[in-house]
Amino acid sequence: MKKHIHYIIWLLSLTFVFTACENLEPDFFDDEANGAYFDYEYTADFSKTLNFGDYIVGDPDTVPVTLKIKLLGYLLDEARTLSVKTKEIEGYEPAIVSIDNVVFSNKEYEKLIEVKVKRPEIEDSVYAICIYLDGSGDIGTGINGKTEINLYVTETYEKPAVWYSHADTYLGEWNKEKHIFLAKHTGNNQFYSNLYDNDLGMHIFDSVINLNVSAVNALLANEPSEPITVDLPILKESEYPDYKKPYFWQEYEDSLGIYRANKFCRFTMMLGGSTTKDIAALFASDMARQTMQEEYSEFHKDDVLYMLDKYYEYASMGYPISEYKDLCWIELQSSMNYKVRIPYWWEDPANLGTADIVKKYFGEYKDDKYQFMLKTILKEDGEENFVAASIFPFVYDKNGNIYKWDNTSFGAKQLSGEERLKECYRLIKAANDKRPGSRKFDIPDVALD
Repeated sequence: MKKHIHYIIWLLSLTFVFTACENLEPDFFDDEANGAYFDYEYTADFSKTLNFGDYIVGDPDTVPVTLKIKLLGYLLDEARTLSVKTKEIEGYEPAIVSIDNVVFSNKEYEKLIEVKVKRPEIEDSVYAICIYLDGSGDIGTGINGKTEINLYVTETYEKPAVWYSHADTYLGEWNKEKHIFLAKHTGNNQFYSNLYDNDLGMHIFDSVINLNVSAVNALLANEPSEPITVDLPILKESEYPDYKKPYFWQEYEDSLGIYRANKFCRFTMMLGGSTTKDIAALFASDMARQTMQEEYSEFHKDDVLYMLDKYYEYASMGYPISEYKDLCWIELQSSMNYKVRIPYWWEDPANLGTADIVKKYFGEYKDDKYQFMLKTILKEDGEENFVAASIFPFVYDKNGNIYKWDNTSFGAKQLSGEERLKECYRLIKAANDKRPGSRKFDIPDVALD
């Protein structure tokens, strides 16, 4: 049946193409004539097709169709009514339309009228109606062949021509439900036209990716009242999608740790998931819970490295250490060996002079040395209170392009600034000197005041 309907629509379209250049010549008429006609030049204009599948946004029950009408003869002093009626077309269920009264003022000789067309009851079926001027009002009929328009109405959805290649890869296989969702999500009935550059003859990659990300975020923002049926792909970690935290992540945060888009993608791939349609159920499965337990240590280590990356960023932006814990904080565990990176103040990319101070106390940077330093101060401060950045209590004054000592107090002695740095040095130096046989790095000897 659907193939048959599509064939009818195609046949109608083909007929319009072949007749598009057929010019309708008006009959001769008297200047004193009092008539009206549909103001179109070509035969194809007198047969129109309306597809409700092209009007998704707003989900309208009716769609207006505008028709052009023009008068013959001279303008008269009084207003005149024009009778516009409908009749069925043989072989089709009648389309339901409504037309307001048409009145020409004494100054009007042409007019646009609006025909309100009701949505068809059955999708993939073609309804039809003939709209005609019958001459029973104050204005008669005008030019032969220009007094009737056949209107064909349907609601059908077709795969857009641009839906291949990148669209298939990043939006998944086309279907009607997905098409409708994406149109409503973007507020654009022809959303797919923004995915393709006709001049270049290729997809706009960023537009395709951005549509995937915004649509996935919309689907997973809040727990739905019914299961999600739209099967948008969850992209790979390597494609760096900016997915926001899905509604179900909070339930597993103790196992999965802080939310990051690449972690969400990676864990989804671990579970063998691929689409929004099944992702929430997959995360709730026994297999997922087992995988969470198995991967907890790796996720936790990644979170700590992420935190250290953020601390580097915060230092470069001039944030005081007092704000770090609220911005990003992971509780370190003394039993774990973490992946680390050089701190901002040790590297000193802005040449503020902090590298010289740090190296005075701790020497050249090494990963294992910094890991040892973190564990030593972690033990001293306690897991619930330790902030990794507090070992180097500097703050960047971007206005003066200088460093200052940070006045946030840390540790059992509640020290800040230079006193905190010296206390950390004392503790780390003492801990390292207790293990001379296993030392792989040196902590310089510094005389403290």
